[in-house]
Amino acid sequence: MKALDISAITFFYDLATECALQNFSLSVADGEMHALLGPNGAGKTTLMRVITGQLRGYTGSVAIYGDKACERTSLKNIGYAPQPISVFTSLTAAENLRFFGVMAGLTYGKLRKRSAAVLEETGLGPYAHKKVSTYSGGMLRRLNLAVALLHEPRLLLLDEPTVGVDPQSRHHIYETLTSLNAAGMTILLCTHIMDEAQRLCSRVTMMDRGTVVFGGDMAAIDNLEKFFLEKTGRGLRDE
Repeated sequence: MKALDISAITFFYDLATECALQNFSLSVADGEMHALLGPNGAGKTTLMRVITGQLRGYTGSVAIYGDKACERTSLKNIGYAPQPISVFTSLTAAENLRFFGVMAGLTYGKLRKRSAAVLEETGLGPYAHKKVSTYSGGMLRRLNLAVALLHEPRLLLLDEPTVGVDPQSRHHIYETLTSLNAAGMTILLCTHIMDEAQRLCSRVTMMDRGTVVFGGDMAAIDNLEKFFLEKTGRGLRDE
């Protein structure tokens, strides 16, 4: 069964600008951990925003477990941890989870149970009642992940989940993702860290300038960074 089925997506932010996504297709099987790689400006974050319903006006189709993207059923199946930290720093972790849990429609009992579970999974239990403004970068990333996991999504979308974190937090996030995937959760991992992608993911899609330049099994690639540079070029992408 396909957890995510994207077919021939084309999207422009402005008709006067270059196409952000062009005839882009991607398939992620249920239970898979799939890497999405691309240089700056390749369209990775745009794609994430299309999947999560933040961007409309595209041609093509997006289905999540068979349901059209943006429908209530499909959105309930998605957990999304964006690259920008998307929690309230003036609140505690527990207060953030309470807010996002109510937004997700969780009952009081379910919210209490799931809050305790995700705080344990992300190693934030001892700091649940501390203001997020006191958190380190690694703790913020783990809380970002905890919020995405709160409603038990079937498909987890991660946009640079370990950027700027210490080795200990990165290792903990890796262990958490591996455990979640082993338990059946489908994960689409967008990252610039080649070792991360090769360590965690069984399949990979590479994109550049809004199009797919490679898709296949990770095991078939010996040196991922070298292969990535062959597919996307060595020129700097500063814009």
